[in-house]
Amino acid sequence: MSQKKVRFDQFELDYGRFQLFRKGAPVRLESLPMQLLMLLIDNQPNILTRDQIAAQLWGKDFFVDIEQGINTAIRKIRIALDDDYVQPRFVRTVVGKGYCFVAEIASDDDSEQVMFSAEELGRAVMAAAGLDPNNPGGPRES
Repeated sequence: MSQKKVRFDQFELDYGRFQLFRKGAPVRLESLPMQLLMLLIDNQPNILTRDQIAAQLWGKDFFVDIEQGINTAIRKIRIALDDDYVQPRFVRTVVGKGYCFVAEIASDDDSEQVMFSAEELGRAVMAAAGLDPNNPGGPRES
């Protein structure tokens, strides 16, 4: 079971619990729209075509009205997120192409990442190799 959680705006999407929260309160979202929301977030910033969405959610040999299924799922996502298709904050329709998730997201993994500048990383690597960062050609003095 996935422990992944992503945050955007006032929302948190908990993949492991298959639950969307707004300001800590659960938001009702059916299974298919939830799967589509996860798919859009996982593929951000790429545009997913209707064919790609259909292949991921239903597979190739599934016989349903895929167009209607996708339209309904997108509508339910927008209702749950209180999003507007004219000026979307979360899910953007790319006419003739597909859909993409446009909000800035943060995952729990982001809080554990430590960023270094190239210079800091170079000094750390040299120090770990026993070299003096101030004298790259010679050994480190103790």
